[in-house]
Amino acid sequence: MSYIDVTGKTEDEALRKGLEQLGMDRDDVSVSILERAKTGFLGIGATPARIRITYGPEEADMAAPAETEVKIIPEKPAEAKKPSIPPVTRAAPASSVARV
Repeated sequence: MSYIDVTGKTEDEALRKGLEQLGMDRDDVSVSILERAKTGFLGIGATPARIRITYGPEEADMAAPAETEVKIIPEKPAEAKKPSIPPVTRAAPASSVARV
């Protein structure tokens, strides 16, 4: 595959310039935005948008994804474990209460 890098005031303008340069339609290319346009403060520090337009025949490796065999292994249901709670012991009732 081949590509060109194009700049423009906006992403749309860069795309339009690139498509005109190649003589292609939008459906025939792939577009990646390398850098978004920045307006800057009052126009100072403004930077144009940079895009990469990829075109041409796709490579065989990219066009046909490799087929892999997927095996599905059923899961065994987890055995329910009973919580281990210690037995409850009760204290003997106080038979005599000391009073002051």
